[in-house]
Amino acid sequence: MAFTDLDDFLKTHPKLERRKKMLVFSELVYKPTGEKVLEGFRYFACDMQQVLDRFANRDFAGLQALPFAVDDDGDADTSAVRLDVAFTASGSMVAAQPVEYQNYNPTCVSEVLFLEGEAAKSAVDAVNELDQTR
Repeated sequence: MAFTDLDDFLKTHPKLERRKKMLVFSELVYKPTGEKVLEGFRYFACDMQQVLDRFANRDFAGLQALPFAVDDDGDADTSAVRLDVAFTASGSMVAAQPVEYQNYNPTCVSEVLFLEGEAAKSAVDAVNELDQTR
């Protein structure tokens, strides 16, 4: 079964829009609050099933407890197991999706989880901590 990837999901979601910024740049905005959507990811040093088990239960704190992929210097690294995330700084919206590299190709292994309201607010701190791009 093929799942829509997070980028395509965000591009087509009715509560999100791309706004032009200057002439050639744009940013994704959560329309109900007008906030910029931050996008990122985290690579894990475990098997995908461990990520999926926690993801299915919306257990972002449990995801934080899994081993992250790090290099010999202790810096963030890549692996075959990734969680893509998108969120607003205030926590009005959170989206996430597990991705596994299969034969060197990123493959979505679950539907996008899209949270709003209190569910998003309760998850945003953990999701922000998961994001290795910040």
